[in-house]
Amino acid sequence: MNVSRNTVNTAYELLRAEGLVSVRAGAAPVVCKVQALSGEEAVADHPQRRSLSDRGERLSTNHRFQPLYGERGPLMQPGEPSRTLFPSELWARSLRRAARRVSGGALGYEHLSGLPVLQRVLARYLGHERGVRAKPEQVFILPTSQAALMLMTQAFADPGDLALIEEPGYLGARSAFLGAGLQVATFAPNDTLPAETPRARLIYVTPSHQYPLGTRMDMARRLELIGFARQCGAIILEDDYDSEFLFQGRPLAALQGLGAEGDVAYIGSVAKSMLPGIRLAYVVVPEDHVASLATAQRTLGAVANVHVQAALADFIDEGHYRAHLKKIREHYQRAGELLAKRLRARFGNQLGVTSPVGGLQMTVLLNAQADDVAVASRLNAKGFGVAPLSVSCMEEPRAGLVIGFSEATVSLVDRFCDALEASLNGEGF
Repeated sequence: MNVSRNTVNTAYELLRAEGLVSVRAGAAPVVCKVQALSGEEAVADHPQRRSLSDRGERLSTNHRFQPLYGERGPLMQPGEPSRTLFPSELWARSLRRAARRVSGGALGYEHLSGLPVLQRVLARYLGHERGVRAKPEQVFILPTSQAALMLMTQAFADPGDLALIEEPGYLGARSAFLGAGLQVATFAPNDTLPAETPRARLIYVTPSHQYPLGTRMDMARRLELIGFARQCGAIILEDDYDSEFLFQGRPLAALQGLGAEGDVAYIGSVAKSMLPGIRLAYVVVPEDHVASLATAQRTLGAVANVHVQAALADFIDEGHYRAHLKKIREHYQRAGELLAKRLRARFGNQLGVTSPVGGLQMTVLLNAQADDVAVASRLNAKGFGVAPLSVSCMEEPRAGLVIGFSEATVSLVDRFCDALEASLNGEGF
């Protein structure tokens, strides 16, 4: 075989280590008898596909509308922040500082619920900006807001329990609840709550900028919701979605700061204010459950990178975060107004267009008979990533499109309007 004796000896040593051959001095190596797996031939002849568990089936069910992804990703996708406005150099500086400063137990298995410096910074920031009442140890750091939803769902509800969500509402919350085996019922964000209190365990809301309609929950409604949750013994999961991007007036105080301790769990993320790829979110949990939820978080493995946590703490402390928010807020307002203006000019009363009051996306309403899934599919086949409104509804589907505008320009919006006109006329694919 034209190989050295050392190579042959090494091969035999490996085989012996695996228990496949027996080697004794003065005797030829002998192949060991290996017991065949029971039913090996039957398995080989008739391969069986192992099925998922009921829980696995629930978790793997896709409730979202999946746009087509190109090399860069789809254009005008809802919830997608501008990549061109991301402060790369300032963020890199904070990351470098974090790499030098983070040491000790934080690099091991300590502080799994959050780096103390970031917990302190966020508790102070959220108290000042959103009226959130929290001690640092109540601020749990996770990789995504979806992970925060999963943690709270698993910890506070059992399979078969009832969860309430807005109609139309965020598909991530619906996915978390259905994946956990909960029953899901809906309520309209601005309608009177049911007279007969259902025994809900969880109530999910986006009061600062309702997804996907973009409305705000007024103070009277917020207080009504807290009272309703107390009556049915539920905990409110407040997703403070897009609260950083309010174009008009001042934001209302977060629900968490209005209720008593334990009424509300407050969820936030930097996926929209920074970038989704940073993978950093947080949830302010009830003080009585800090220890229990810390163990649950570790069990789920929903922990975040410590260097990224330290970098965000530095980024906020240095004032870069507020400056960045001011810059992108102004940009998003101009972009949203541009999209609304162009759509009205092009389509008139064919579409229901309302200028956005905040956020990264707007919802336009189509004719009630329109197939918004087909229209969205045609648009996305042309490189866009809009979502049909109907998939966000459980009870009474409404036809519309949810359109992102974070990187909208005149040329891009005009191109989108051309594609939308063709898609409404049934052209595409």
